[in-house]
Amino acid sequence: MRGWPPLLAAFVIPAAFYVASASPEPGAWDTAELQGVPYILGIAHPTGFPLYVLLGYLWSHLVAIGSIAFRMNAFSGIAVAAIVAAGYAVAREFGAARIVALAASLWFGFTRNVWSHAARAEAQDLAIAFAAVSLWCFLRWMHGGRERWFLAAFACCGLALAAHPNALWILPALVIGAVVARRRPRAVLVCGAIVALMLPLLLYAYLPLRSAYVVAHGLDPSAGLAGAGGGIFWNYNDPRTMSGFATELSGSQFQTPKYLWAAFDPANALAAARALSDAMREQYGIIVALLAAVGFLAALRRDWRTTIVVCIACTAGLFFSVAYPNEGDVGRYRLLASWLAVPVLGALAPAGVQRDRRLAAALLALALTAGAIVTFVRNDVLLHHAPREGGRWVINAVRPYVAGGDVIVTGWLDATSLAYGAYADGSLPGRVVVSDDRLRIDRYRLWAINHRVYVLVNPNNVQHLAGAIDDVRLDDYHELYRVMPP
Repeated sequence: MRGWPPLLAAFVIPAAFYVASASPEPGAWDTAELQGVPYILGIAHPTGFPLYVLLGYLWSHLVAIGSIAFRMNAFSGIAVAAIVAAGYAVAREFGAARIVALAASLWFGFTRNVWSHAARAEAQDLAIAFAAVSLWCFLRWMHGGRERWFLAAFACCGLALAAHPNALWILPALVIGAVVARRRPRAVLVCGAIVALMLPLLLYAYLPLRSAYVVAHGLDPSAGLAGAGGGIFWNYNDPRTMSGFATELSGSQFQTPKYLWAAFDPANALAAARALSDAMREQYGIIVALLAAVGFLAALRRDWRTTIVVCIACTAGLFFSVAYPNEGDVGRYRLLASWLAVPVLGALAPAGVQRDRRLAAALLALALTAGAIVTFVRNDVLLHHAPREGGRWVINAVRPYVAGGDVIVTGWLDATSLAYGAYADGSLPGRVVVSDDRLRIDRYRLWAINHRVYVLVNPNNVQHLAGAIDDVRLDDYHELYRVMPP
């Protein structure tokens, strides 16, 4: 029982602050989508994130506290708290003293990149939570645990992939670990692990099944608009069709397969190494980044097998993060990179009964605790929220001008906020929201024959729209046009 209180603290302390920092208002961009889609059991942008949507649906309906946005933001906060706790557990597997592992994990939990992602809805958070637990389970097996730990590691990896495919990058570490471990997994255990890995991927069947249901029951409000395709929130990419399902899984519209292959280009190694260095330095500071490097060498000397597995798992994804140019928030692809600091810092002062080891552990824990407190104070602005922040402003601004039954077209950044209001919390009831960054006015004019159609644009980028009338300027970055029928 002695080991449970600090592990529980590593979860509860960050979870409390993450939930406290969860905004009650919808965000914009992917955040608003991932706040609203689970609540209506919809379909998100590629790759659909079925486990996130399904668990988010249960969470947002069973934990009916506050707004839908708050519930899903808090859901991500709980997931990130699990990542912090897993960091503590992995640090213990590296031999760290409890107090050192706790201090290092809390410092990680309050770094800017981690806390900011824990405060908003994010599918990556759930995926990385399962990935981190997968690594802990695998280390337990490597260190003599029962075979069920091996199976649990691959099952958690499969669940991580069902939440977000970026968890793919921990799989090579598990395979390499199985090869280099002192104990060799039996053939039957390997077969069981493959099954455990693949079973969660069956959750992707949710996409075509739900899409077919949405179409059959007319749930997608944009379905009657010619050329609109699958509507956001409800039926993104229309994955009930083979082509739509392939597009949803592959993300080909964003050229993801091309950049996935580019991630294997050795030429990206230097950029990936720089990304790792930057992640450590920006989140912890140069001195701690250097200490982490020393801790890595100490861990490598003590148990090179465990160290290699964790380092590969935490850094392999950096190759994709530097190769993929379509990412507006690259920090969420690098959460595991800074998580690596927790076990390697813990390795600086391993647990032991000797007096000098206990003194070293106490001094290191004191330094890490001070760092965690300073980092918390620097980032506590995340606990404060302005009234009607985020996407709530654009929802309120549009409401007086766009009535129920009207269509509003805008780019992804604002479309998700408006769709949250239209489809999730009902603050824009009856509006039909279409996301389109290409402004295909000729298509919208055909829709205008049977509907009132509006286009919301940035007036700094668009001064005139042929076939549309300038209706009202909402602010310096939002201009509403009324589209005229042909």
